[in-house]
Amino acid sequence: MVEYELMSPDDYDNLPEEPEEKFIAIERTCRINLNSILRTLDENDSWSYKMIQLQYMTTVSAAAAELNISGVEYPNGHREPHLGFDDFLLQTSGAVTRARLRKATRSRPFTVQLAARTRGAVELQINKLRSIIEKADIPEARRRTLLRKLDELNSALNEPRTSFAQVGVILATLASGVAIGTSFLADAPQAIMTIQRLVGADKDAEEAERSRLGPPPARPALPPPPTSGLPAMSQPGWKLSEDFDDEVPF
Repeated sequence: MVEYELMSPDDYDNLPEEPEEKFIAIERTCRINLNSILRTLDENDSWSYKMIQLQYMTTVSAAAAELNISGVEYPNGHREPHLGFDDFLLQTSGAVTRARLRKATRSRPFTVQLAARTRGAVELQINKLRSIIEKADIPEARRRTLLRKLDELNSALNEPRTSFAQVGVILATLASGVAIGTSFLADAPQAIMTIQRLVGADKDAEEAERSRLGPPPARPALPPPPTSGLPAMSQPGWKLSEDFDDEVPF
């Protein structure tokens, strides 16, 4: 009987340190190898289908339990656990998606998702600055530069997540550009500071909410799956559809 391996010792040695990233890497490696093995199996070899599916579920569910990844449960309720493979794949897909979304947020700590009310308030300040600059007695080249920076600011603030660095550079340029000019420009710094305050307040609220929610709750270890006494199947096991092949980004 051919023995298949979804995770090699080298695969384990090269895992990332962060738990959720580690889970993502383990699941991806197991799934890619699972797909590759399934393509080589004879459709009538139901035993091999069943065993490789059980190995995938055992490895991924054990990793989830060890790394405190919620929502991934080995199908112990099935008399024949391999029959829970479809549901297990859906659970795992959801867990990986949630982990990737959290990873994306953590990988951009100097960004913020602005609330709709904040965007509206910031747009009022941008329009105020635009009016000030358009009416100001300043050289035309300087006016065009400042208006262009306002367009850049508006685009940055309407991104799904707004970059503090980008907004900071733009606001600094605007502040410098209006520092010397007519008395009419004296209202501009207040508008700039208001934008800074609004963006900073949303970031503070986002961090407070993340701290309140905390990390995913710890889960007890899953009981080991059965290793013997599985009845033979009359039909080959479930095949992965194209939606779960190794080109899927999770």
